[in-house]
Amino acid sequence: MIRRVAAAPALALGAFLLAAAAGPAMAQQAVDASGPIDLQRVDPNENLVEELVVNARLPGPAWWKVSDADTTVYVLGVPAMVPSDTRAEESVLRRRLDGANVLIMGQEADVSVVRLIALAMGGRKLFVSEQPMRQTLPPDLRQRLEARLNMMKQKPESVDDIKPAFTGFMVANSQDGSVSISVGGVTDRIRDIAKSRDLAKRPRIQNLPGYSLADAIKALATAPQPLQLLCLDAGLNQAESGQGGIKDTARRWADGQVRDVVAADRGFQRCLDSTPSIARELREGRDDAVKAIEVALKKPGKAVAVIELRSLLARDGVLDQLRAKGFKVTTPDE
Repeated sequence: MIRRVAAAPALALGAFLLAAAAGPAMAQQAVDASGPIDLQRVDPNENLVEELVVNARLPGPAWWKVSDADTTVYVLGVPAMVPSDTRAEESVLRRRLDGANVLIMGQEADVSVVRLIALAMGGRKLFVSEQPMRQTLPPDLRQRLEARLNMMKQKPESVDDIKPAFTGFMVANSQDGSVSISVGGVTDRIRDIAKSRDLAKRPRIQNLPGYSLADAIKALATAPQPLQLLCLDAGLNQAESGQGGIKDTARRWADGQVRDVVAADRGFQRCLDSTPSIARELREGRDDAVKAIEVALKKPGKAVAVIELRSLLARDGVLDQLRAKGFKVTTPDE
């Protein structure tokens, strides 16, 4: 589903929904006011379990399996951001959904377009900078920002009254004064297939709780300067890479190239993951997925789960926790 918002202040919205590439330069900055900290303590998806990061042997997206003596849960990892028009091989998905006891849809961003538009329109009031914003930036970041504003045909001082994070949102998705908001294209397609009459036996669909993008934006309004800079850096990287980077990552996911997908920079998803309040919700989301898969394993037969890719593969993530509980985890190359 694609919605287009023409108002220029709504540029901030697309940054969360079309996030692509943020460089690692800011990765080790502090994200709270207490001083430098290790981002591993905040970002639940920063560190991956390398032996689980495996490319698919067969054509199409990669699948993992979690099993016990009489049940197999087929797990599809999907990146946090995939353009709505992404197409992938569906025959394996259809075969596994047909006759499955349940389809577990993991944590997703809860998108209220009305709330997001209202927040974006009034965002400057939330993100007021107490001093000219560009004066607070490191020289290299200021140079990149001014170069991007010049390409956008905006004066450098046009953003001096707002904090770096909100500026990052704006530059990330500035496209002819409008943004395209892409919402749940791949996961919506999976739900549609699960409901299809083409399946002999359709699974029950279990949607796990999501998190609010509007609340995520509000949390960033009070973020300390190191996190503000991280988000601006992410926005600039996304703007500099353009939409080609997003589509290329989606294509690699559809081809089962897991290593390339997780090696790609996360853009504003890294910004979200590094925000303590959102990171806490992301941890709760992956714990919910672990519990749901454990319940599915109690019923003989098969089930399907769709989980955000890095949450699936992270240290103490979904597969890591299930493996620690004694379940057999099979990677896509086996």
